[in-house]
Amino acid sequence: MYDILCVDDTQANLLVLESLFEVHGDRYNIFTASSGHEALGILLNQSIDLILLDVMMPQLDGFETAQLIKENKKTKNIPIIFLTAKRDNETIQNAFNYGVDYLSKPYDEFELFTRVDVHLKLVESQKQLNEQIIFNQSVLDSQHSIIFIQDNNGLVTTNKSFFNFFNVESIAEFNEKHNCVSDLFMEYENYFSLHVLNNNIQWCDELSSSYDDIEYNILIMDTKIFEPKAFRINVSGIDNTDKFIVSLTDITQLTTRSKQFETKATYDALTNIFNRSKFNELISEHYNLYKRYKKPLSFAIFDIDFFKKVNDTYGHVIGDETLITFTKTIDEATRDTDIFARWGGEEFVLLMPETKIDEAKIAVEHLRVLIDKTHFKEVNKITCSIGVTQFKNNDTIDDILIRSDEALYEAKSSGRNKVCVK
Repeated sequence: MYDILCVDDTQANLLVLESLFEVHGDRYNIFTASSGHEALGILLNQSIDLILLDVMMPQLDGFETAQLIKENKKTKNIPIIFLTAKRDNETIQNAFNYGVDYLSKPYDEFELFTRVDVHLKLVESQKQLNEQIIFNQSVLDSQHSIIFIQDNNGLVTTNKSFFNFFNVESIAEFNEKHNCVSDLFMEYENYFSLHVLNNNIQWCDELSSSYDDIEYNILIMDTKIFEPKAFRINVSGIDNTDKFIVSLTDITQLTTRSKQFETKATYDALTNIFNRSKFNELISEHYNLYKRYKKPLSFAIFDIDFFKKVNDTYGHVIGDETLITFTKTIDEATRDTDIFARWGGEEFVLLMPETKIDEAKIAVEHLRVLIDKTHFKEVNKITCSIGVTQFKNNDTIDDILIRSDEALYEAKSSGRNKVCVK
């Protein structure tokens, strides 16, 4: 059951909305308000999921009401759909500035409920995301944080995690190496460091005086592994003293996890070269460059001959090792500007920027011979067939894929272990 607040100074309009929502009584619970002030009162006492807000109201209009809603910490995330008979550009712009969406009066019932449902689903997704963030934060908080007491003259005391991370045995040893902990904050986008301070304000004063809902992250180099680590930093002043308690909670795993997701979305898990999805993205970029600058661009598709026989004879473990060796051999023999990727199974693709078809044929023929001469564990020898083509005027990417596939088919049907050009 979702709680919807309908705000309109015209009672007839509220009755219309109530009657529309009554049909879905098992899904929506309706609250009504005839003014902005009344709406604000309801919001402070009820948990509302979405607001339908009239724009033209006396005393406090819809935009002013929305601004007050967005300024309140409790209500700022509630989606607002404006209902207005005005359709001028200024009204539409203000609707999006102060709310989430708008509908023109008279509105269509289907469109109204469609938009309501869309925004409620977004609210539900945001709630789930917030729950996940809270869970992740609780995991981080359970770790052994770096904690130290700091005053304007420097360190007062620290915990063992501080000494372990900074690889020192005492505050005196730390002070011999560094002037202050804050000097080690690395400058990087979206991370706090000393360069953001103004008017010579002390960094502890700055962070401790910030609003509770503002969070700061910092980067510090871990000298044991020579890699930066990310921390959530919290600074609290100790009453009636000039001292501050500082805690650094390691959040590196979260940033690393997002990089791992990015890697999985980009690289083939077995061969560690670009996967098909990433290759499609890259070929689109180079295709656009080709259309703009008309520099030659060639494409080749590789297929390992009789690879099914390798799996059937030696098993999938040896089959995987064969693919890895094949990939490494090709990858090391191509240029840095070339893009090599796994297309699927035993098929691979190679994009060769600024390469004419005759140059491409020579290059892939060299790769074919290289594979023919390479020793593969258990299997000993494999070969590959290659179809190669060049982008031509008015070609689409699909045209290239079809033409190279035809060339590959010709190479395989005419005896395999050869290069054919289309």
